[in-house]
Amino acid sequence: MEFPIKVALAQAVPTLPDGLGWWFEPKFDRHRAVLRRTDDTVILYARSGRIVTPQWMDLAVAGMELRPGTVLDGVM
Repeated sequence: MEFPIKVALAQAVPTLPDGLGWWFEPKFDRHRAVLRRTDDTVILYARSGRIVTPQWMDLAVAGMELRPGTVLDGVM
């Protein structure tokens, strides 16, 4: 896997999807980031690919509990 990875982006739609296999969630104004747990550390990337670990050090410290190789895409 190449880093930084591209995160999933929200799309506006006129109606909610229906049927099997659809997942959706409300979009709130938050920060989108990817947390990457390496063998030695945790790196947090902004949606742009910029490293934002220093701004979210509390998440980086908590991420050290994750198994190396873990990658999380989420909203902070």
